[in-house]
Amino acid sequence: MHTQPEGKLHRKLKARHLEMIAIGGTIGTGLLLKSGSAIYTAGPLGALICFVIAGFQVFFVSSAIGEMAAFLPMEGAFSHMPARFVNPAFGFASGWNYWLSWVLGVPAELSAISSFMAFWTTAIPSWAWTAIYLVPVASVNLLGVSSFGETEFALSLIKVIAIVIFLFISLLMWFGVGQSTGPLWFVNWSPALVGDDSLTRFNNIASAMTTAFFSFGGTELIGLTASEAENPRVSIPKAINGTFIRILLFYLGSILMIGLLLSPDNEVLDPNNPAGISQSPFVYVYNSFGIKAAEHIMNAVIILATLSAANSSIYACSRTLTRLAEENSAPKFLGRVDSRGVPVASVALSILFGVIAIIGGYLLSPQDVFNFLSNLIALAIEINWLIMSYTHLRFRAGFLAQGYKLADLPYVAPFYPYADYLSLVMGLVVSVFLNWFIAQSWLYAGVPLTILWFLGKGVWDGYKKGNVLSGFALVPLMEMDFETGRYVEAEGETQGKKQGLFTRLIGKLKGGR
Repeated sequence: MHTQPEGKLHRKLKARHLEMIAIGGTIGTGLLLKSGSAIYTAGPLGALICFVIAGFQVFFVSSAIGEMAAFLPMEGAFSHMPARFVNPAFGFASGWNYWLSWVLGVPAELSAISSFMAFWTTAIPSWAWTAIYLVPVASVNLLGVSSFGETEFALSLIKVIAIVIFLFISLLMWFGVGQSTGPLWFVNWSPALVGDDSLTRFNNIASAMTTAFFSFGGTELIGLTASEAENPRVSIPKAINGTFIRILLFYLGSILMIGLLLSPDNEVLDPNNPAGISQSPFVYVYNSFGIKAAEHIMNAVIILATLSAANSSIYACSRTLTRLAEENSAPKFLGRVDSRGVPVASVALSILFGVIAIIGGYLLSPQDVFNFLSNLIALAIEINWLIMSYTHLRFRAGFLAQGYKLADLPYVAPFYPYADYLSLVMGLVVSVFLNWFIAQSWLYAGVPLTILWFLGKGVWDGYKKGNVLSGFALVPLMEMDFETGRYVEAEGETQGKKQGLFTRLIGKLKGGR
């Protein structure tokens, strides 16, 4: 067994950082702004169906990534793991697709902030707000991973508290507390599914899937933070174990309450209506029930949540770029890390993409920029999840083939291999729907790019070996490397053997193998 060598990046993310990032790090514009469009398009029940489907897949994918990252907490998990356990060309394509999904998130999130600021004033142009808010996000990422961790801890805590309070107040509203109308019950579920016939309702649900997958994007970020976690064998399992409950409470709970309190034809839910694209449904709920102070507080919280999402976007794409550079898949200068453990060049390049939001806000509307980019990001996220589900199948197969035991894993993903198979089936079906039912040619960009990256890298690797097809060969199970980069605790560190309920049950059913 080998201990992980001292890398360029510093292990300064504590368990509380990872847990809070896992809890609130993905609560951003997808849930707080774009979720209303899912209810408008598919109806309150249709939106719930979309988020349940996406929720199951994200739970399966997060568990799979958690198992691999806790055992091998390497930099750039989304390029390194597929390359190591599937094929180098597969890892190359995966890494660049993952970078694409996050680098587009920087201008998308910053554009959304301009919309939220318009709730208070329209005197300042939208592009100016984007430029103003880019400064603190850039500063946090340039100061180091400790700065990122503490910032995300604070912002995620604020988001979690705000969502919990919103759910509590929404429940009181639903029961009719303080209202002369009495309990609402399911009055606003009229219709529960939008559409005049079964085919139309099905199409609307398929269209709304874009919102669900964009909303859940980033849940897998825990795999990327593993290389900078103090003790990944302990912190990653703790962060992953509560994923299912968080999905149930924060995402499904929020979508349910908004659908119960607002009619699906409400203008604030319409993504094509100025009232709908400049105001979060969370803010509107407070406004419509006359809680004036709360609507302003919630709008401020949503701006902080969006800043958090932009902060995570810069972190994720800079770390992905750093790993790609170290693998000779990106220019070498992007892999340089300073004495504080900051990949300055990669961070700077990622920050530059925030300028797209400034230019877009000047030439177009920030709403157009956000809607355009968020739909493109949704498909890139789905591709990421498909890749990691397949990678986990290969990882576990090679792990057991080489004689390792499940007891050697700090965290064991539940329901293997069925969770991975189901994730692959769900992801492929949803990807077809995303492309077929949302008739926008630009939405296809992520798919051909990923294919081209894979084919180009495979041909090049095969050419160097004298056989073009050899560049597409799978890594043999018995040749997979499970030792390089394996993390071993220093003396006094606690072994991360704590498993979730699902994992313990599966372990017993399999005889503790």
